[in-house]
Amino acid sequence: MVSLSLVGIYGNQTNAVLKGSLARLETFSLPALIQTINSPAAADVDDDEIFEIQGLVKTPEGVLPFAQKLRVFATSYDKTCPGCNEITASGLPTGYGVVAVDPRVIPLGTKLFIPGYGLATAGDTGGAIKGNKIDLGFNDIKTGWWRARFVEIYILK
Repeated sequence: MVSLSLVGIYGNQTNAVLKGSLARLETFSLPALIQTINSPAAADVDDDEIFEIQGLVKTPEGVLPFAQKLRVFATSYDKTCPGCNEITASGLPTGYGVVAVDPRVIPLGTKLFIPGYGLATAGDTGGAIKGNKIDLGFNDIKTGWWRARFVEIYILK
């Protein structure tokens, strides 16, 4: 049973103006004219932007929180490049998932997500890596698919 009450308040007195009850509620449907209308601005917002507003980024490994988004110029390298070797500045082996950074911009040990590359650790430095430039590690540059370009990276929490 559903009870419906309307109460009016006059000064310090409360009076019951209307009290009724419905024995049963047969059906309930919204009128045909009531519907959700998406605004033109809402149509342009995708899931990635909604996640980003909340400080989250979708990765192949799942949704991860990030502290900062940074636009960088990203190149690629492997252990055979001039001046490179098998061990990075942080002691990690040179290869896929290890990124060379300017430690004044991105501290060594920082976890990153790079769209088009994946999850990575800032684990190396390089003479040409200054400012907002990173070098993505590959096991073998000949099999690497990265082309040098600007990219928005995510510094993970």
